[in-house]
Amino acid sequence: ALPDSGGTVNLWAFDILHIIQQKAKPGTVITVAVVDDGFQLSHKALKNFIYTNNKEIPGNFQDDDGNGYVDDIYGWDISDNDDDVSVPKGKEDFFYHGTYVTGIITSVFQKCYGSDADKILKIIPVKVLSDYSKSSYLADGYKGLKYACDIGADIICCAWSGGSISEDEKIAVNKALARGTIIIASAGNFSNEKAELPSSLPGVFCVAALDSTLTKSKTSNFGMRIDIAGPGQDVYGAFPAADNSFIFENGTSPAAAIIAGCTAILKALKPEASSSEIMDAITNTATPVDSVNMTYCGKLGAGLPDMTKAMQFLTHPDSRYTSFQPSRPEGKLFYSKNRSPKKWEIHPFGTYKGIHIFSASVAFKGKVNIYKHDSLWYSGPIGELARGEFIPGNSFKIELQSKPRLPKLLEFSYYMETIDSTTLYCSGIKSIDDENGIITDNSGDDNYANNSSCKWQLSAPPGKRIRIEFEYLDTQPNVDFVWIFDGNAALQENIIAKFSGQKLPPVITSLTNQVLIWFITDDHTVAKGWKLKYHFVD
Repeated sequence: ALPDSGGTVNLWAFDILHIIQQKAKPGTVITVAVVDDGFQLSHKALKNFIYTNNKEIPGNFQDDDGNGYVDDIYGWDISDNDDDVSVPKGKEDFFYHGTYVTGIITSVFQKCYGSDADKILKIIPVKVLSDYSKSSYLADGYKGLKYACDIGADIICCAWSGGSISEDEKIAVNKALARGTIIIASAGNFSNEKAELPSSLPGVFCVAALDSTLTKSKTSNFGMRIDIAGPGQDVYGAFPAADNSFIFENGTSPAAAIIAGCTAILKALKPEASSSEIMDAITNTATPVDSVNMTYCGKLGAGLPDMTKAMQFLTHPDSRYTSFQPSRPEGKLFYSKNRSPKKWEIHPFGTYKGIHIFSASVAFKGKVNIYKHDSLWYSGPIGELARGEFIPGNSFKIELQSKPRLPKLLEFSYYMETIDSTTLYCSGIKSIDDENGIITDNSGDDNYANNSSCKWQLSAPPGKRIRIEFEYLDTQPNVDFVWIFDGNAALQENIIAKFSGQKLPPVITSLTNQVLIWFITDDHTVAKGWKLKYHFVD
């Protein structure tokens, strides 16, 4: 734990958001429920931000507001079924996460609203780890999420992932989303191409993590389900060892907390804004990061938030007509007569299966042309696009037609359909009968992909054998293996060798005229890969 250093530490994760100071509307109060392990309520980063439930009378041991929880004045401990959400004494190293996440949210908010921040933002602490737990797994996370939904928080931050959710808890989430609650959750820290629960639930804002170079954090999950990416490396946040202690942490937890803080800023700036308007403001002004994440193009959401532009987008409606970026892999297109262009070109970085595009309403009149490269792909009514249109490829042009007459306002949404990274560099089995050659994992200068399973079947003429010499090897040791089998089947009795790590393997020669090479990886760490040369010998 580090003491508060008075602003001399590296705060890149906050500075990169381009937050400008604002004044909130008088009387505005935004509530953010943090569902987590425990809270050091006296910490300097938290104490002035803690929510008070004024519908409850302190200490009368009655459920005054009728919500089923007695004296839930400062949140609720779901796991121990009491009103004490604090960190158990002596367990600060174990129960630090809720304090850390909350401190990040308040720090982001303070960058915008300064000394007025604690008058505007209130944190509802929801504790979902029992004081007696021997594991840091938030077993009651979804029960806590339901409590936060029921209490009516404006924003709910779930800076964690995993587990399963019941039907009742799903219903509570859907009710909260329907009434405009914004739910933000971590995609997960498993380096998988998927979003873990609860971030995978429809309507939940799903957050991946970036490092200080804006590349995907090593452990962050990724995929088409991601909505936005937040800073997730060396993020400064409160620590419960003392009321002025802070630490640096990594992962999608701090990234989700930062996005929760950004969302709270926008909600305070325009309290009447709907959840979709706030999410639009963040995603449609985000800075794309695909150019430095070519392996993950289209799998880190709209990019990194730019809060200066997001605030402008939310408070000045005309700015949405200039917010479009051709390289953004997902977002919306806004048309207004005399205030926006009638055509857009979308050409994000990377390679994709194609684009899905939708008009916002079947009632839209007018006509649109969509071009794939220079060829006309679709020409027809705008309203018919409400059902969606898929155009294969990587770049597109959309052009509104002046005749028949267009409505005054139009809106389209789009997203790129990505390529499954497990087959990005290699897949299936490739048959080879050339006398000599080179075989690699095909990832080139990039790291190989998670969950790959690729095979090469080498077949020499009868009477020949196959000599194999590796030029380099760099895989996750004892996990991601290059297997070499005699013959054409991956059977135990056919194994010649298996290699992993970085030590260059010895030269090997087959026992028969056939060799099967099998490269298989797991869903965690990836590395540079491998390259070998082979030739047929007598």
